[in-house]
Amino acid sequence: MRDYQRQKNNKYILPRAQYHRTLWLIRDYYRLKEEAEYIIRASPQPPDGMPHGTGQSDPTGEKAIKLSSLLDTISLIECERDEIPEEYRRGVWDNIMYGTAFPRDADRTTYGRVKSKFVYGVAKRMEKL
Repeated sequence: MRDYQRQKNNKYILPRAQYHRTLWLIRDYYRLKEEAEYIIRASPQPPDGMPHGTGQSDPTGEKAIKLSSLLDTISLIECERDEIPEEYRRGVWDNIMYGTAFPRDADRTTYGRVKSKFVYGVAKRMEKL
């Protein structure tokens, strides 16, 4: 699968590395959701009564920070996905996630423009985190 940005008449251009990083972040969406679900549902291990070193540890705090980060990332992808017009959402999402061709209900350039705007929006929201 080739991942490239449309260059012609595209105002949503990102540096190549940032574009690919954002695409892979979007593709990681389902794993992020699974990891967040696991953190929420996982029960803490019972203490075994033995001290383990002198370092201070806060596993609950670490999990809370990790969960907050995951939920922020999931939320920004979902918010930006909801900005895609309904008639193009499935085609753009499937193209990014699974590499499927765009549906033939609209021109390929229209889907490409919507996809570029979506990836650009996710990248800009990630900069603000």
